[in-house]
Parts: sequence; C-alpha cells; structure tokens
Amino acid sequence: MNKLGKLCVAFLQKEGYRPEITTQEDVVFKVEGRTFIVDIDQNDDRFLRILLPNFYEIESDQEMLKSLAVANEINKNVKVGKIIIMDNNHAWAFAEQFIDDTPDLEDFFQRTIKVIRKASEDFTEKLLGSNLGILQKILKS
Repeated sequence: MNKLGKLCVAFLQKEGYRPEITTQEDVVFKVEGRTFIVDIDQNDDRFLRILLPNFYEIESDQEMLKSLAVANEINKNVKVGKIIIMDNNHAWAFAEQFIDDTPDLEDFFQRTIKVIRKASEDFTEKLLGSNLGILQKILKS
C-alpha cells in the first residue's frame, strides 16, 4: 500500500472508524451505515478519490433519463462532489482531488465526506421529489 493509503488508514482509525483494506489495496469504511471507498492509485499518492458506490438504483429507462439530467445538474453546481451513473444502473457519488505530498487529512477529509453525502442526498431528493420520497425508496429496498 502506498503512503496515502497508509495515511488514510491511520487517520480513519484515529477518527474512530474501522477501515478495511481490499485485495486491490483500497480502503473501505462506513459512515452512518453507508460504505465509502478510498480508491488508492498505487502510482499516484498525491491523488485522492473517495467513493460512495451504489447509493441509488435506477429502475427504468424514464428514471435513467431523469437521473442523467439530475446528475449533470449536481455536477455543475456542487464543488468537488460528483455523481456518475454506472453501467449497472447504479448511481455513485465521489470526490477527487489532488493533494500535496504531506497532506493533513484533518484539514479536508471530513468535509470531503460531507460533500459526497450532500451530492448523493441532493441527487436522490431531486429524483424523488421530497424527503418523503427518499424514505419510501429506502423502505422499498
């Protein structure tokens, strides 16, 4: 695991999370029941990508069209946080950033998680129309 991966594991442990390392040497951890992944680029320890995979499943062609439009709107308006629709019809939220070679994760890691969560919540709310819709979608799954 590269320097950034080790730094992320140490930071997450210090913050009370229980990070796990995958066979690809990515770092997986949970925040309030949601699984996040620090996608470690073994060739670039100055690039940080944090993912919230599969947070929303798109169930129809009509919903796909709306999802793409909503994702585009969020990507234009949310700093750092982005939404993509994967080939398996699931929406992922993520943030990517370049960092210096001596990053202090305390300066930005938690804020990055908040941005990713906000992007995913905004996407779901805009798609479903209200907080009630979010609850209904969650209960349905």
